[in-house]
Amino acid sequence: MKTQSLLPLLATGILCAAVATLAATKPREKTNQDTEAKTGPIRVLFLGHDSKHHNSNKFYPMLAKGLGRDGIYFDYVTTVGEAFDDVDFLNKFDAVLLYANHGTITPEQWKNLKGYVEGGGGFVPVHCASWCFGNEPGFDKLVGGRFKSHQGAEFAAKIVKPDHPAMKDVKEFTAWDETYFHNNHNTENRTVLMVREAMPGDPHTKPEPWTWVRTQGKGRVFYTASGHDQRVWSHSDFHQLIKSGILWSVGDKARKRYDNFIAKRTPLKYEKRGNIPNYERRPEPLQYQLPLSPEDSMKYTQVPVGFRMELFAAEPDVINPIYMAWDERGRLWVVETVDYPNEFKDGRKGNDRIKICEDTDGDGKADKFTVFAEGFNIPTSMTFARGGVILAHAPEFYFLKDTDGDDKADVREVLFTGWGVGDTHAGPSNLRYGFDNWIYGTVGYARFNGSLGGKQHNFGMGVFRFKSDASDIEFLHQFNNNTWGLGFNAAGDVFGSTANNNPTFYGGIPATVFGGERKMSAKMIADSRAFHPITPNIRQVDAFNAYTAGCGHAFATSDAFPEKYRNRTAFVCAPTGNLLGTYHMTPTGAGYAAKNGYSFVASADEWFSPIVAEVGPDGHLWIADWYNFIIQHNPTPSVGRGGYAARNGRGNAHINPNRDRQHGRIYRVIWDGAPKSKIKTLAKAGPRKLVKALDSDNLFWRQTAQRLIVDGKNKKAVKALRERAIGQGVGAIHALWALDGLGELDEETKRAALISADAEVKRNAVRALGQAKDDEQLLYDSATLADKDLHVRLAAIVKLAQFPESDTHKRAAGVLAKDKTNAEDEWLKLALQAAGAEETNVIGYERGPNLFANASFENNNGKLPAGWQVRTYSAKGPDVEHSIETRASHVKTGKASVKIRSGSGHDTSIYTNVKLNSGTTYALSAWIKTEGVNGGHGALLNVHELQHKGKTTAVKGNSDWKKVELVFESTQSGPLTINCLFGGWGQAKGTAWYDDLSLQEVKPIYAQADGQKEIKGLADRGKEIFHKHAVASCVRCHKIGNEGGVIGPALDGIASRKDRAYLYESLVDPTATLAEGFDKLGASPMPPMNLLLNDQQLADVMAYLMTLKEK
Repeated sequence: MKTQSLLPLLATGILCAAVATLAATKPREKTNQDTEAKTGPIRVLFLGHDSKHHNSNKFYPMLAKGLGRDGIYFDYVTTVGEAFDDVDFLNKFDAVLLYANHGTITPEQWKNLKGYVEGGGGFVPVHCASWCFGNEPGFDKLVGGRFKSHQGAEFAAKIVKPDHPAMKDVKEFTAWDETYFHNNHNTENRTVLMVREAMPGDPHTKPEPWTWVRTQGKGRVFYTASGHDQRVWSHSDFHQLIKSGILWSVGDKARKRYDNFIAKRTPLKYEKRGNIPNYERRPEPLQYQLPLSPEDSMKYTQVPVGFRMELFAAEPDVINPIYMAWDERGRLWVVETVDYPNEFKDGRKGNDRIKICEDTDGDGKADKFTVFAEGFNIPTSMTFARGGVILAHAPEFYFLKDTDGDDKADVREVLFTGWGVGDTHAGPSNLRYGFDNWIYGTVGYARFNGSLGGKQHNFGMGVFRFKSDASDIEFLHQFNNNTWGLGFNAAGDVFGSTANNNPTFYGGIPATVFGGERKMSAKMIADSRAFHPITPNIRQVDAFNAYTAGCGHAFATSDAFPEKYRNRTAFVCAPTGNLLGTYHMTPTGAGYAAKNGYSFVASADEWFSPIVAEVGPDGHLWIADWYNFIIQHNPTPSVGRGGYAARNGRGNAHINPNRDRQHGRIYRVIWDGAPKSKIKTLAKAGPRKLVKALDSDNLFWRQTAQRLIVDGKNKKAVKALRERAIGQGVGAIHALWALDGLGELDEETKRAALISADAEVKRNAVRALGQAKDDEQLLYDSATLADKDLHVRLAAIVKLAQFPESDTHKRAAGVLAKDKTNAEDEWLKLALQAAGAEETNVIGYERGPNLFANASFENNNGKLPAGWQVRTYSAKGPDVEHSIETRASHVKTGKASVKIRSGSGHDTSIYTNVKLNSGTTYALSAWIKTEGVNGGHGALLNVHELQHKGKTTAVKGNSDWKKVELVFESTQSGPLTINCLFGGWGQAKGTAWYDDLSLQEVKPIYAQADGQKEIKGLADRGKEIFHKHAVASCVRCHKIGNEGGVIGPALDGIASRKDRAYLYESLVDPTATLAEGFDKLGASPMPPMNLLLNDQQLADVMAYLMTLKEK
C-alpha cells in the first residue's frame, strides 16, 4: 500500500505557482511583450505534435526538466493553430521551438510566424522541423534548408565555429541519431556551426551542415538536425546545445533581461545532511536545499505565459496549511497543522488551529489574521454548513460555530466519530458542500468504521457524503489507496485523484446501487500518469516521475480562466514533483477521458509543495503550499529501500528531523485577461441576490448562494427558484438543488426540468428525483432512459437502479440492455445490471476474437515473446528461468511455447496487459504442461488486479498438456495484467510450459423476432392499458375527447392523420419524429413504450390507436 506522499491528506485541487518576474509590459512591435522588462526568465513556445514518431510529448518534458533551474521555461502546444493563430499570444514569447511533423501551415499562420521572427522573435527549429510546412516555400528559406533523407548511426557532430556566441558552453557529444541530409539550402545570412562527416551510404561526400544560425529581419534562427529520439533528448550536452541556441536566438534585449534575472535571483544553496531518503538509488542521496523566501521561491517557479503568480499570505502568519476554504464574505480560512504527521497527542489537544485570513486594504495580500479555533491535533479539512464549520479531526468530525459575531468559535461539539487514526495521511480530507446539499469528502485506507443514522458503516479509499446534521452517511465511489483529490465540474459530476499513481478518476455510478457488491463505481481516466517537473531533483518512493501523491481535482470553474480551460481543465497537485499539473476532460460515451495537459505551475525550488488548489471567490486559482523539503510519509526508509534505517512515528510516518514546521504559503495564480468578480460578498444577502448569484460565472459563488438559501431555510426564494429551475444554464441546476434542499421541489418543476433542452439541467433533474411512486412515473415519462445524451441516460438508469425493486424496472432495464449503445458502454452496462437487467430471449453465447496479440508466442526474440514481460513477486534464490521453448514435445501448437522454471521456489510470471471493460464477461484459457511442479498454487493463469476472482484452475505435479479456463466478469476497466503465473500466493518449484492462450469477450445471442409473424392486438385491452396502466398510462399526457392531459398532443382522429408505421415508431422511439411544438425541446417527454410494455401489450395499444379515426 504504498502511499507515497504527502502530507496531504490533502486536499483538493489545483495548483500553484509561478514566475513572478514576468510583469506584463507593453509589447514592442511584433516581438515578445517581455523584452522590455528589466529582468525575467526566457519564455519559449514549444510546438510539438501528438505522435509517437518524434515523440515530442515524451521529449519536451526532458528538456523542460533539464533547463527549468536555469530559468528557461517552455509552454507546450501540439497544434499549429494553438501556436500561430493568435498573434498576440505568439508575441508574448521570446522564442518559438518547433519539433514536430506538421505538413501544412495556413497563409495567416505563416504570416504570423514570419512576422514574429522578422519583428525580433527567436526561432529554434529542431530536427524534423526542417520537414514541416512543405506547402509554404518561404518556410525552407526561414529555416535555412529542408530535410531530404536520412540513415541512422551513432556519431558526434563536429563544431566548426566554436567562438560563435550560440556555441557558448556547447560540447561535441556522441549519440545515436538519424543522419539527416538537407536540400533547399538558403545560405543568405546563414552561418554553419556544426557539421556531420559523411558516412557510408550517404548521398554526399562533403561534411553535411548540421547546426546553423541565420538572421531574418530583426529575428534570429537557430537550427540543429539533432534530436530523433530519447537517446539525444535525454543527453545533458544536447540540453546545453538547445539552451545556447535559445539564448542566442532571443536577441540582445531579452538576453540582457535574462542575465539580470539570473544575476539578481538568490542562488539555490545546499548542504549535506542525513535522513534524506534515496528510494531512487542515486549514487549519492540528494543534498538538502535550504529554504527560500516566498519572493525568491517565485523566481524559481513557472506559470503559463499570460498568467502571473502572487503571494497572498506566508509565514509567520500561515504555517503548514493543510486545507483552505472561503466563507460567504469571501474570506480565506486556513487549517494549519504543525503537529502533522507524527505528533499524535494523548487526549488530542494539540498545537493546530483554524485561521481567518483577510485582505482589508484591497492590495491582494492578507493583512488581518484571526484564530477562529485552536488546540486541535492534526485536523485535515473543513467546510461550511449550518451557519458554522465542520472540521475533519479523526476520529471525530467537529461542528464549530461563532454565535456572537467575534470570529471566535463559541460552539465546539462532536458531530460524529468513527474515522481511523492508524495513519495520519490516510484519513478523511477534501470536505466540501455538494450539489445535492450533502457534504462530500474523501478517505484513505485509515477508513471509517462507525454508526450514523442507526446504521453501521465500514468503508475506505474513496469518496463519501454525509448530511450536515450527521443523520446519514454513504460511501459513493470506491478507488484505490489514499484518495486525496475531489472536485465537481459545472454539471456536478464527481472526479478525484489518489496517492497511488491515479491522478484523475471519474465517479460514474454511486456504489450504493450495487447492494454491497464491489463493482466499478469509479474509474481512472488519465491517458498518462506522468507528471512533468522542471528540476531533476525529484524525490519519490516509487512510480518515479508520476503522480504518486496526486491531491486535489478542482476544475477551472470561472470566467477568470481563458475559454479553453473553463469547465474542462482539472488541476491536480503533485507535491513530490514540486508542481501542479492539469488534465483536460472530454466526454466519452457516458464517461470521460482525461488528457494529460502537463504542468500549470512547476518550481525548481525543492521545498515548493502544493497540496491544495481551488478556485477562490475572485475566480482565480489559489494554492496552499505546504513548503517543506520532506513530503514523503511512508513506507519508512530502510537500508535496502531508502538508504538508511528510519523509525516510524505515531502517525505512521517515518520520523525525520528535516520535516519543517516554520513555513507555509498561500498563492494566487491570476490570468492577465480575467474579468473582475461581480460578487464580493453574499453575507446578509436577501432572496433576490442569492437567486441571482446562482448564475454567477464562478462555481464557488453558485454553491455558496445555494448553501445559504438551504441552510437559511429561505422560503421567500421559492417562487424565484421555481422560475429559474425551468430554464437552462448553470443557474437552473443550482435552483433545482436549492428547491430540493428546502423541500420545495414540486412535481411541475421536476417535470419541466426533466425535458429541458439543456442536458446538464436534465441530468441534475433526474438525480434530484426522490423514491416516491410519482418520481418513478416522472422518470418514465421523461424519456431520459433512452436520451441521446449518454450522461443523461446514465443518470436515468442509475436512478432506475436506486428505486425500490420492481418487475417494471427490471423489464425496462432488460429491454434497455439489448440496445447496442447500452451494451457497449461500460458505465451504461453496469448501471443496467444494477437496475436488475436480466438476459431474456437468450438462445446462446458467442465468443469474440482473441484479445491477446501474441497468444501462441510465435513472435519472439528467442528469449521472450514480443509484448510479454517478466515479473517476480517473491523468490528464495536466483535460480529462475523465463524462456522460449522450441522442442516439439513441449509445444502445443506452432513452433514455440513459454517456459518458466524454478529450482529453489519462486512466485513469478510472464505477463502482458490487455484492456478490459468493467461489467463485461470474458473467457480466459490456456494449455499448460508441468514437470515436478509443487508449492504455491502451481501453474495457472490469472488477472492480477482481480486476484482470486481472476484465476484459473492450477496444474501441479507432472501433467501433459491440460487446458485451464475461467469465465469471469471483470469488475475493473482499463489495461489489466494477465499472468502466466508460476507459484501464485506462494512459491513453486519445477517447470511449466504455457501455450495457446485465449482471452475472449463472451456475448449473449438473442432470439430474433419472427418478422413473418404479426402479433394481433385487441383494441379493448389496448384501451384499458391506454387509460389505466399503472406506469404506461397514456391518458395522463394525451387527451382523447374530454379526458386526458395536455402535455402531449391530442390523439383524437390520429389514425386518420398518421399511418401504422408512424404510430408504432412514436410508441417505441418517441424522439425519432417529434410532434409539432416538441421539436424545439429536442426530445419527447414520453418514454419508449417497449420499456414498459411487452410485445402483446404494444400490439393491443396499437390496435386501440388505429380505432381513433376522425368522425
